[in-house]
This record gives sequence, structure tokens and C-alpha cells, in this order.
Amino acid sequence: MSPKLSDERKERRRQQILEAAKRVFAEKGFGAATLKDIIEEAGMSRGWIYLYYPTKEEIFEALLDHQDADHERYLAGLEASSTSVWELISASYSMRLNEWASSSDRGLMPAFYEYFLVGWRDEARRELLRRRYEKGIVQFAGLLQTGIDRGEFNPVLGVLDISRLAASFQEGIVTHTYAVGAAKANSPMQIEALLDYLKSLLRPATDSRRPSREETL
Repeated sequence: MSPKLSDERKERRRQQILEAAKRVFAEKGFGAATLKDIIEEAGMSRGWIYLYYPTKEEIFEALLDHQDADHERYLAGLEASSTSVWELISASYSMRLNEWASSSDRGLMPAFYEYFLVGWRDEARRELLRRRYEKGIVQFAGLLQTGIDRGEFNPVLGVLDISRLAASFQEGIVTHTYAVGAAKANSPMQIEALLDYLKSLLRPATDSRRPSREETL
């Protein structure tokens, strides 16, 4: 068997493990899920699983990385098909709302919060969360800067500050959506409010409702 074929088979097995793990974590959460659950769901032997991921924690963190890569590819596709950065942002939040509001597939988000918030005393987890937070802030800030460079935005704050504000607003919507349900939290209204808030901070070129700080001096 050629090395290339061997690499392909290894990648297929890795994907099989992660797909099985996603189903298990989505159904049971992080704490209640066991390595045995993942092994049974994947239909693989314990030995094969251990060759890739020795612990449940390593599987979960690899799955988060996999989800991130999928989301980045999705955003890249949106960017290629969108006529403006603002259009991309709006489409991205609409996609997220559909994910958060789905009662049939809640995905990994509940398990994500369980992993990091329940385990906040674990320094390794806290450091991972800090890295993920900073990565997300920088990525969104980079997108906003692209809009500025294209002449779309004339923001009233720095892009990093706007990115942090958006992240905090978003996290509140997510936690309430999962805690009490999209209908009770009125998540669509909150997403619209978040977009309106972002628009007031970014001041798109076609939006002249609010003067910049320099104009008010």
C-alpha cells in the first residue's frame, strides 16, 4: 500500500472518529459522554481510537478545531460570493441564528460551554479558551478592517474594540438561546439589535445617521 493511500485512510478514520464524537457530544454534552460512547458510535475498536486520540478531552479539542476549519471555509465562500463585507456579516449572523434556534440539532455549543465554564479551574482549559477568544477577536477585526480598506465603513471605535463588543453581545444571545430557547429569548430580535448596534459603530458608507467622534469635536 502506498504512503499516499495510507495517509488517506488515516484521514478517513480520523474523520469517522470526529463525526461520531460530534453526535455523542451533541446528544449527551461533554460531562456525560464517555470514550466508550464514542468508540461504540464510531464502530471502531478501542485500540484504533487510542492511536488517534488517547482521551475524551483530546477528541473534543480536535473536534473544535475541525469545526473552526469548517466555519472558516464557510466564511471564505461567503466572502467570495458577497458584494460587501456588511452583506457577509449579515449572512453570517443569519446562519448562526438558524443554528442556535434549531431544536433538532443543537450542535456542539452546549458541550462547548460545559467544557470551558464548568472546567474553568483547569488552567489548560482556560488557556485554550483565551487563545480561541483572541483568535476569534482578531479574525472578526480583520474582516472589519477589510471593510474599512474598501471604503465601506467609517467606524467610531477601533476594530478590535468593536470585535470585543460584538463577541460579548453574541455570547449573551447564545447562552440565553440555549438556556431558555430561541422563542423565549426572542433570538431573532436580539440578532437584529446586534446588527443595528454594529451598524451604528461601523457607520457603513450608505448610513449617515450618526456622526463620527471627530465630527462632534
